[in-house]
Amino acid sequence: MTSRNPTKTKEHKSDSEDDYFSPYINDALNEAREIVTKGKATEKIGEHILQDTTSIKVDKTRAKGKPVEVIVKRSTIATHYSDEEEDYLSSGSDGEGLFDFIGGKVRSRANSCEDIDKLLASGEERHTKARYHKKKGSFWTKQDNKSSEKDNKNEGANLEIDVFEQTCDYVDGGIVIKKTWEAVWTVQNFEDLPDWLKDNEYLLTGHRPPLPSFVECFKSILSLHTETGNIWTHLIGCVAFFVLALWFLTRPDTHIQFQEKLVFSFFFLSAILCLGASFVFHTVSCHSIPVVKLFSKLDYVGISLLIIGSFIPWIYYGFYCRSIPKVTYIAMIAVLGIIAVIVSLWDKFSEPKFRPYRALVFVLMGLSGVFPAIHFIMTDGISKMIDENGFYYLIVMALLYLIGAGLYATRTPERFFPGKCDIWFQSHQLFHLCVVCAAFTHYYGVYNMAMNRLTNVCPSDANTTLHEKHYRHEEL
Repeated sequence: MTSRNPTKTKEHKSDSEDDYFSPYINDALNEAREIVTKGKATEKIGEHILQDTTSIKVDKTRAKGKPVEVIVKRSTIATHYSDEEEDYLSSGSDGEGLFDFIGGKVRSRANSCEDIDKLLASGEERHTKARYHKKKGSFWTKQDNKSSEKDNKNEGANLEIDVFEQTCDYVDGGIVIKKTWEAVWTVQNFEDLPDWLKDNEYLLTGHRPPLPSFVECFKSILSLHTETGNIWTHLIGCVAFFVLALWFLTRPDTHIQFQEKLVFSFFFLSAILCLGASFVFHTVSCHSIPVVKLFSKLDYVGISLLIIGSFIPWIYYGFYCRSIPKVTYIAMIAVLGIIAVIVSLWDKFSEPKFRPYRALVFVLMGLSGVFPAIHFIMTDGISKMIDENGFYYLIVMALLYLIGAGLYATRTPERFFPGKCDIWFQSHQLFHLCVVCAAFTHYYGVYNMAMNRLTNVCPSDANTTLHEKHYRHEEL
């Protein structure tokens, strides 16, 4: 069978022979793109991978004015055959071939006179290295050796690719190729991001590039980028609520009864799940499209759970002595929460253009608390609402949620100062702070409300006063 690459003399090709459209560069770029977006490269037709080592890492943490840098490395040894050669090998007539394909695995023949490294050393070499730069609003352009890296580091995106390839003929007509490449990608501008990472056009710099590795996503927690504040605000809040819940639930029964622990557990669990899901989502939001879709849904589900969990203890202690309105309003908020969860699982709900509608759904769900509040005022009066039901805390909590949702929906303040709030004081960070502060305000108000209820007794059937008759009449 005729070899496709008969020349075995070692050659070293010059870098200047290749341009942006070089197949060696493009093959490596396509593999890097697949690894970054899908997690692995697609095996080519007629190619059999014998060895494959791939790594992705963040080489730099982003200091002020410096871009995030990601390095993707891959080293492979593979055999390549034409269609005719594939048919010949699959027929079992592989003669004195170097490799047997048994059960999808490749093993070296015992009678082979040379190992792979020696074969490749006698073949052809090609080393290609190039650097490309993309300015805002323009296309990728190849940079020559005289181009200053310093001139480009603070504007646009940079891509460096280094490909080293060794090939040797094989007696069966195929070729063995050992290819090692390294792609270094720096990104800091919004325009240079893939579409699925473009969420807020007013944040111009400091974005993380795609990091299809959970390890690298979590390592980026310690670097400065547009998600740093979003990650840490809810990570700290999640840990704080976990510690608070642990303290509350481990109090002796002489201080806090089991029934009260159970009621507060709904609130603690919802807060921990909401803040935890948000923290994880913002950490892995640069991983890949499927991961972003999954964790954004979990993030929105967490918000719905927090609203439900916040209402349960307030309604429970607000209507502590009246079971009918207590059960009715808890059921109402549970149904609204289920509806919000269903809406949150809709794929389009997480798209940037639906940002105002997302805020509206959760605001309307939160405002449903107006109904039990009005009910209580009508039956017990505004003074009792203020004195016993934590009215002021409820108002502060509602204002914090509304302010946070308003900032989130309108992307304030970054819409008025594009590029000035890329790292700190952006709307999403402020929204996170409002959520954490509102949750702690709510806890303090409900705790005082519960202690007030538990130190008083419900009206007794045996000693019903006129006031108590009126109380029971209003309940119905």
